Amino acid sequence: MNQAKIDHSAMLDAKIEAILASKEDLIPSSGFLASVMERVQEEAVAPRPIPFPWKRAIPGILAISGVFAWGAVKFFRQGLPILNSTTLPLPHLPAALDIPVESAGWVALALAVTLLSWLLSRRLAGHGGLL
Repeated sequence: MNQAKIDHSAMLDAKIEAILASKEDLIPSSGFLASVMERVQEEAVAPRPIPFPWKRAIPGILAISGVFAWGAVKFFRQGLPILNSTTLPLPHLPAALDIPVESAGWVALALAVTLLSWLLSRRLAGHGGLL
């Protein structure tokens, strides 16, 4: 059985060698060269693709990341009281500081959103002297 595989492989190799040894010239079909050159010229004349505006997308990506991070903090802080008390010890703030710290977070978020909207409007309206 093994001898049959070897004979078949040898015959296949001999056929391939005979095909490769033939000296026939390869001639493309009529019009092939012209169509290829026409396509190459079309590609050379075509405008470059528009690049993705990463500079404009980064603020949005950062804002979305911040929203998800804030949601995760709120979820673990208020959504899962069992995990908070048993497995995830969160830093405990005195009651007198809890409300002012949360208010400061909201004020910081409002200031950041205001700054980002101002920068976006300046960028859309045209470049100025600041930032």
